[in-house]
Amino acid sequence: MYRAELLKLRTTRTPWVVAAVAAAGMVLAQVLTIVLPRTLRTLEALSGSGAGVQVGVQMSPGDTSELLSDLAAATDLGSGTAQRALLDLLGNGPAGSGSSGVTALCMLLLGALAATTDFRTGGIVPTALAVPDRLRVLAGKVGATATAALAVGVVLALVTAVGLVVAVATTPGASLALGPGEALGVWARGLAVMVLLSWLGLAIGTLVRGQVAAIVVVVALALVEPMVQAAALVLTGGATTVTSWLPMTLGSLASAGQGAAQLFGATTGAGAGLGTAAALGGLVAWAAALLVAAGAVFRRRDLA
Repeated sequence: MYRAELLKLRTTRTPWVVAAVAAAGMVLAQVLTIVLPRTLRTLEALSGSGAGVQVGVQMSPGDTSELLSDLAAATDLGSGTAQRALLDLLGNGPAGSGSSGVTALCMLLLGALAATTDFRTGGIVPTALAVPDRLRVLAGKVGATATAALAVGVVLALVTAVGLVVAVATTPGASLALGPGEALGVWARGLAVMVLLSWLGLAIGTLVRGQVAAIVVVVALALVEPMVQAAALVLTGGATTVTSWLPMTLGSLASAGQGAAQLFGATTGAGAGLGTAAALGGLVAWAAALLVAAGAVFRRRDLA
């Protein structure tokens, strides 16, 4: 079943489009990350010269200069923190300045489409007749989806490696601050998160069945959860609650070592002390629970 499901993914156009979008999003994130420090330095110089530059709201020249200086330091491409962020496969960016939305959404869509394409085309019926054990069919989809997610992740890792080389080469005084083991660790976490997100999409697609409905659900998950997280942080005064354990937030923290709680400055609550290992474990629990539910529904549901 694994080989059959992998063949379906290879010979279907949609997974290739999803992979291309993920790669393009990563390239854009890398370009913006490399350009951002130079833009901030230019704005800082203009602010210091009294040219009247304002950032977002009306601020005094001193406050503007201080803000730009802090932002430039946070995005210094010569620091180990910024270089680790460049290698993040979810594209979070230095100090959370990027967005994990594109890669995460692509992985969710990859899994959802792997599950729903058979339902849309009716191919699930002959598949079930050839392999009556439906859990074996689902297991084949799980393995094929993971393989596809890993393949996309390898491409993204190559893009981030090129981005890191360009960033170091074009930043005055910068040098490589990461060892091979640390870089491989960042990539390994990113690959694990990508696989788990693809399994979440697969489970959602299996539960929903309808392709359009599954796409709507995963897009809503990718877009609405960050707003829910931000609203919870604002309403609780920076103290996070159970929203820190939502799947997209867990994926961000597990991949980059920084979740929405830290991004918005939370210092208390569950999310503030949530470590990378705990976040990865939480995401594994989400994927396992949804896949178990999907398997139970898939076994007893009429496929016609």
